[in-house]
Parts: sequence; C-alpha cells; structure tokens
Amino acid sequence: MVKSGSVLTPRLVAAARDDTSGATGVIRRVVDGLLTISDDRARLRAAVALLRERLPWCGPMWHVVRAAHSPDPLVALRSLRQRLDLDAARSVATAVRLLTERGGAVRAAPGSALVAAVLSGLPPQAGTAVVGLAGADAVGPTAVLNVAGTAELARTVPTIIVATSVKLVPQRAFAALGGCGFETVQLSLFAAVVLDGALLTPAETGRRAAVLA
Repeated sequence: MVKSGSVLTPRLVAAARDDTSGATGVIRRVVDGLLTISDDRARLRAAVALLRERLPWCGPMWHVVRAAHSPDPLVALRSLRQRLDLDAARSVATAVRLLTERGGAVRAAPGSALVAAVLSGLPPQAGTAVVGLAGADAVGPTAVLNVAGTAELARTVPTIIVATSVKLVPQRAFAALGGCGFETVQLSLFAAVVLDGALLTPAETGRRAAVLA
C-alpha cells in the first residue's frame, strides 16, 4: 500500500500548485513528474488520482488517467508527452499564420500558454478589424471550459480557440470539471477552433470530443 504522504513527489506537488502556466504547461509538468515514478504502478495510479482531485479544471488529466491505467503506462505517458509538444507547435503555427493573414488587432483571453505563444509570433498588426483569441482548459462536445471572461470576449468579437486534442474530453468527463475563476462557454459562440494545426468549425471540434466516449 502507498502511504498518502509519499504519493506525490516535490515535482508533482509543484505542478499541482502551478496557477500561471495554463492547462498545457501544467500537464507537461504533470507528465514529466509521473514519468519518474512510472515503474511503480501502484504509486503512479495513486498519484494520478490525487492530481485529478487537485486539478479539477484541467481537462487533459482525463488523458493522463487513461495513460496511467493503460497496459504500458511508461509508453503511454511518453506518447502523450510527445503529442503535447508536437500538437502545440502545430496549433501555434497555424494560428499565427491565420491571424497574420487576417490582419487587424487581436484581443486575447489571459492565462493560456498557447495564446501567449501565438501573440509572441505575430507581426505588428494593421487594420481596424478585431479578432478574439482564447485557449481552453477543456473542450467537450458542446462547450469549452476556460478562464472567466472568455464568454464575454466571444460575444464581443469573432473569437478563435487555439488548442490541442489533449484538451478534448467526452461529455461525462467535461461535466465534472470546473473551479473558481473558470467558466463554461458554449462552443457555438466561437468562430473557429485551431486544433493540432487544423482549422475546424466548433461543430467539428465537438464531434471529436464526443467520440472519445
């Protein structure tokens, strides 16, 4: 039996306390920490259960749980970690290209590492049109969980979500997510979604989340 006090390493405790990196940054830290204990399956699963409780807003934890309970957790976690970086890079590149082509000012929802990366890659924008840009802490079949203020942004200007498929979760998992400072926003409010480098409609994105069930 694993004692509760010895389940989380200092690295995992730091990941669970990270309130500045957004879901992508936090889940990178979580997976990196879990890889160091992946040879102890009982401890790994106990750690994942605790992390899920401490990160109730973090949609990607659903994928981490699945990896930890797979036949080969080490391989599954390594694969998840590789996908995180590859898919994030693809989404950032596509969003930068799309917003550069459209021109105009960008109004962004805070707290997303992907949004920050997109903004840092944009050239000076000209024009009067304004487009919104938001990340996502979870994307379900019909809604998005993200920082409070995202809904107002989407209602005010055409807003694009930049995300990766590790944010997608089925409806039952999405319904259990939430936390102080977060809000649920209907997918239909958004203009488009950049997911793993592909430009999708909100409906297409929702269907991808739904089939995970």
